[in-house]
Amino acid sequence: MFHNNNGGVLSRYLIAFCVITTGLCIAEGILGSWLLPDGRLPYSAYSVPPVFGALTSLTGLVMESRKVLSVWQIAFRLFLQWLLILGLVFGINLVVGYRFTPMQAGVVVAEITVIFAFVYLVMWGNERRIASAFNRKLADMQDKMHEKS
Repeated sequence: MFHNNNGGVLSRYLIAFCVITTGLCIAEGILGSWLLPDGRLPYSAYSVPPVFGALTSLTGLVMESRKVLSVWQIAFRLFLQWLLILGLVFGINLVVGYRFTPMQAGVVVAEITVIFAFVYLVMWGNERRIASAFNRKLADMQDKMHEKS
């Protein structure tokens, strides 16, 4: 089926939220085991990945545009989104009183960068799949039109 613009945008943000939340959970598990092997988190920590997932999904609004963007405009907006996410993560931690050591800050920046790239890779794969299905249906329709004429 063909998607209207609003449904496409909503589904893109929902997919981004799910991928970001999954990436955060995996990264927290791996990095938490590595950096704080004896640490234990309270049950309230389970709300952190979905909250950060929702907030960082909203930074995707930077990528929305009514016109076609050039490669440089897309690259700049991606960089701006990445900076917004870094500011969000470090800002929230600063507000709650947590200060990162330089090594931890470097690991967090690397973690955010990997998750950011992973999200866009998944989104690209999903949109490529949708575009391929659309193109197949369009080719079938064109073949049927040529058969009739």
